[in-house]
Amino acid sequence: MDIDLSGLLSRLLPRLREYAPIIFGGLICFFMAFFLLSGSPPIWIFIIYKLLQTVGAYGLLAFYKEVEPALILFMIAIVYLPSGFLGGLYTGYKIKENLRIVLLYPSLIGFAILLILQLYFGVLDLSSPNLGRDILVPLVGSIVGSYLGGYTVNWEKEEEL
Repeated sequence: MDIDLSGLLSRLLPRLREYAPIIFGGLICFFMAFFLLSGSPPIWIFIIYKLLQTVGAYGLLAFYKEVEPALILFMIAIVYLPSGFLGGLYTGYKIKENLRIVLLYPSLIGFAILLILQLYFGVLDLSSPNLGRDILVPLVGSIVGSYLGGYTVNWEKEEEL
């Protein structure tokens, strides 16, 4: 039983070249979200504090239970939409066809890596009652951002079809 490695490599190499922009877009999505979620306090919290301080509404954070849904929306807007947008922007720039399906993958790759790291380091608890907020919000934010980024580059090309 002889295995032809050169034939296998010659068949896989073109496919890897097709998938490289998708994987790299997913890594961009992950690193951007990781950068904005890291730090003590996280960078996105610092941006919200500065925003509230600028408009003179810094005291709103005293009512955390009432403000928590708004903070989740801010987290989507500051962390997950931009990270998905940049990943989708790169992928949309490199890949021009089949965008409706292709743009889903960078956000899923970035989300999966982020989820695995959060589970590994104990940031995310699967027994939490807020599991929808901890999983659904990042997933939807990254997917929407990825589509926005990909179609930003290819808007007129998709309209012609």
